Amino acid sequence: MPPLPSDLPAPARWLDGFGRAAQQVAKGPRWPERQTLVSLHDVTPAHDETIFKAIEHLRRKGVDALTLLVVPDFHMRADLRRHRDFCRRLKRALGPRDEVALHGFYHLADRAPTSVSAKLAAATLTAGEGEFQALDQAAATQRIQEGLQVIEDTLDIRPQGFVAPAWLQNDAVVRAVRASGLRWCEDHLLICDVQSGRQIMAPALSMASRDPLRRLGSLATAGVGSALLPALRTVRLAVHPGDYAHPSLVDALGNVLDRWLVDHPPVTLREIWPCTSAS
Repeated sequence: MPPLPSDLPAPARWLDGFGRAAQQVAKGPRWPERQTLVSLHDVTPAHDETIFKAIEHLRRKGVDALTLLVVPDFHMRADLRRHRDFCRRLKRALGPRDEVALHGFYHLADRAPTSVSAKLAAATLTAGEGEFQALDQAAATQRIQEGLQVIEDTLDIRPQGFVAPAWLQNDAVVRAVRASGLRWCEDHLLICDVQSGRQIMAPALSMASRDPLRRLGSLATAGVGSALLPALRTVRLAVHPGDYAHPSLVDALGNVLDRWLVDHPPVTLREIWPCTSAS
């Protein structure tokens, strides 16, 4: 972009400066090892065909390293142990670079948060699905260990990561993740290696499909986020089964991946933080 003439008025120069800064942010720094983390949330027999539709779509867009967030018994009505056909099909759909992580147990809150801020977060971010938001360490540890066992029994995989439903968790849950021998957990902004304390700054870009207003906001966020977030070394896209009920959201997901994967190839956290005990 050539420099502006020196005699232009100050407002024009301010706008020019803002435009140049935005352009630089959009280009991002030239990180030597850039990466995209793509996760498919709410992997459960309750969403059955939509899960495989989503996997196929992500493969077509170039995602050959995908993290699948598996729910052992979604809303207490989709126990993996009673859906062996789904589990066999899911195992066949897994690629050699894919990773499975534990995503709660029921994906349904059975304890209400007590603080005002926690209640506000629950009301804003989810419809009664903040399962781990109000759990203490003992309850969280028990539920995590039971969930890991279900996944191991049904998919023959021992996850090394945990993602709380709606990313709603507290410090006690993080301690429970560590105590359970897992390697990593995440929230909206950060991914944490709970064993070493290392963190990756990677705000999660995701869609909200519950109502027209949220969908409209998601489209706007996807447009801005796809342009600005590649300034970070690591970008993160969270895909939900509900996205696939709305072609506009599917198109937005595709546009994000088209933009990101050129310079930020897909990886999983198992590749970033290897764990010899992980299957």
